Amino acid sequence: MNGLHARLVWRPLRLEAGRAFLAVLAVALGVSVFLAIRLANRAAVASFEGFAQGVGTGAEYVVKAPFGPLDEGDLRRLEPLRDALWIRPVLEGSFCRTGPRGLETFQILATDLVGLGGGGSRVDDGLLDPASVLVSAALGPGDALEGFVDGRAVKLRVAGRIPEAPERPPVQRNLLVMDLPAAQVLLGRPGQLDRLDLGPLPGRSVTPERIAAALPPGWTLEPAEQRASSARAMSGAFRLNLTVLSLIALAVGAYLLFQAFDAAVNRRRETWALLQALGCPRGRILGFVLAEAAILGGLGSLLGIALGWAGAQGAVRFVARTMEALYGAASARHAALGAPEAAAAFVLGTLTCLLAAWVPARRAAATPPVQLLARGAGARPMRWAPAALAGLALLGAGLAVAFLPRLPPGTLWHAYLGSALVLFGGSLAALALLPLIGLPGRTTRSWGLRLALRPLINPTGRHGFAAAALAVAVGMTVGMGVMVRSFEATVEGWIGDSLRADIYVAPLGAGGAGSRHRIPPEAAAALQADPAIAAVDRYQAVPFTFRGQITSLATGDFRVLGTRGHLPMIRGGSSEAVLSRIHRDGLGLPGAVASETFSRRFGVRVGEVLDLGSGRAVTLRGIYGDYGNERGSLILDRPVFLAWLGDARAASLALYLAPGVPAEETARRLAEAHPGLLVRSNVALRSQVERIFHQTFAITYALEVIGLAVALAGLVQSLAGLALARRGDIWTLRALGGGDGAITRVLLGEGCGVALAGCAGGLGLGLLLSRILVQVLNPQAFGWTLAYHLPWGFLGGLTGLCLLAAAAAQLPVARWAARLPADRQAEEGAS
Repeated sequence: MNGLHARLVWRPLRLEAGRAFLAVLAVALGVSVFLAIRLANRAAVASFEGFAQGVGTGAEYVVKAPFGPLDEGDLRRLEPLRDALWIRPVLEGSFCRTGPRGLETFQILATDLVGLGGGGSRVDDGLLDPASVLVSAALGPGDALEGFVDGRAVKLRVAGRIPEAPERPPVQRNLLVMDLPAAQVLLGRPGQLDRLDLGPLPGRSVTPERIAAALPPGWTLEPAEQRASSARAMSGAFRLNLTVLSLIALAVGAYLLFQAFDAAVNRRRETWALLQALGCPRGRILGFVLAEAAILGGLGSLLGIALGWAGAQGAVRFVARTMEALYGAASARHAALGAPEAAAAFVLGTLTCLLAAWVPARRAAATPPVQLLARGAGARPMRWAPAALAGLALLGAGLAVAFLPRLPPGTLWHAYLGSALVLFGGSLAALALLPLIGLPGRTTRSWGLRLALRPLINPTGRHGFAAAALAVAVGMTVGMGVMVRSFEATVEGWIGDSLRADIYVAPLGAGGAGSRHRIPPEAAAALQADPAIAAVDRYQAVPFTFRGQITSLATGDFRVLGTRGHLPMIRGGSSEAVLSRIHRDGLGLPGAVASETFSRRFGVRVGEVLDLGSGRAVTLRGIYGDYGNERGSLILDRPVFLAWLGDARAASLALYLAPGVPAEETARRLAEAHPGLLVRSNVALRSQVERIFHQTFAITYALEVIGLAVALAGLVQSLAGLALARRGDIWTLRALGGGDGAITRVLLGEGCGVALAGCAGGLGLGLLLSRILVQVLNPQAFGWTLAYHLPWGFLGGLTGLCLLAAAAAQLPVARWAARLPADRQAEEGAS
């Protein structure tokens, strides 16, 4: 049987190298996209967790406050625990410099370097000089780091390398370690700590209850691994969305693979009939076809793994940059390929190929020899009506599942399941468009148009699968395009509503959610004293644990914001009325406003009293729209924030100019006077926000283009198979005087009819899918509401571009097919 296996599996692959290459390429593209996103996600999360864990090993617990810093003076309360625990105080900050890569931002992690040995690492005492830092292996000792901390110019000396432990990931390039006292002076935070890392001394143990009992009031204890799990959870929805999108190319490629195996089975149906007549078991025939699929799937997967690793090196920069902007520090620049990822990609690619070949293989094994040998058996019309009705039923079921009511925030399974049902159902429903497009072929007087469209009235499986694949790719592109443009329109309206100051100021290097750069009170006071400035709104935000989850506690000057600025309120009243009331109530009856994401995430309502911990509580007075922080924000008036936290620094400043003062000229003057601050006019800031927005979705656009390219490849393959199946018609047309140009137009018209069905079906499918993405997935995953916006120009342009691309891709194949010789064996066997 080895010889038979070689003749029936390996020999056809050699003889039909073009078909085999196309199948391998389809698998490789799908696998490479999936693997590239998976590796990029893993590298970015590893970087994210590396920053979350910091330096040192062995920590079992973390102590922190619900919001604000820890008081270093309260450490004496933990002295009774030092017989069983080592205690490592930690302070964090940010440093930035202009280097060969542009503006580089570093995280400063300060700890007791002398006591670091308690955690399993030792540091030379000579490295404890003021203004000295330890760096990763990527930066060399002895170098000077000149840059800015909180808008102030500083010069740091690189005194050594951060000690690394073999059981931990490599130290991130953008991590600087300082001794705690020196960092407290550098960051202007004397006596303050961000957290404590705790771990047992060798041979000792201590219960969490004993530790909690010794903590000062307001300090909380949590397992050390909770920081890493919080890092993963914060970016979970973003990474899941990318993973789902990365499967588009593989899903569309499955349609292409089905066509390839269906064509291979049809061409060799005489062989399958002969094997059945000679008594070969049906299971063995099934095995021959699936063995070929396994070989192609394995080869495609191997090629896809190589391409995916290469693609991941570029994708990781996009993913890490987006995660850094949205969630915090993530400096990954390279993605490593591990055995589990390679194995998962190989299995996924091979299984996809086997599933695509299953139905043709079953047909080869189960169809009686007489039917296999019948003329035209491979080109029988498909039963499109039942398939289209089943597709409509799946569409309805998908919409019903996606819009299930009253599911808790963060629940996404119904959105993804509903989207999958809508995609599959829509691809089947698109089959009903083929006979509709073919109807003019019955009545038209143009013989060329009639010959082109009449095959669509009773479409074959090749017509159907080519249209379905294109409908899926176009549907995903339309759905994502409408969602992105709805997001863009909503954010533009939000920016116009929110950004009303003339000039905005931030510390240099404050470019992501994890940045700890702040503007010191002295710099803010100097700006406020400028005669061109009429009012200043100071914004500050600190991490905040509310009901066991990390969110943001922020502050603004409600007196200024209520009269000169604006918050886009959703509930509670107008911006001016809500902010003025909170400012009037002051410390006597503290109030706050929450972002929509905060209210959805924690299920809070206007008028509810929120317990913030440490004996502090606020009354929620209003809920506003916000699209810059999916973790949510709770905003206090500045006097309350200062009284509770004592942090007079600011993350950013909004400057309102005196009447008649030019904004651009004033922004340039202030930037020259304060080189450590980033000063931008309102117009410049809006432009940057739009650039960041499109940068965030860049990888999404790339995934959609790949999916469309695979679908167009399937369309070309379909046209080639249809042309081979119509060799007899081509020969007849040539005998009746039809030239190559006329025959080319007939074949091209047939292919464009299939493309039109796929595009039209994809448009309808995409509009339904966009409803799920805008009205279900975004509110559930990110907590914000988007205004549904139909971009007619985008939809028309995409349709025209797809049809033009389909025609351009099919034209060479149609010209080739017009010159095919009339070969009887090919005519009867190539379908």
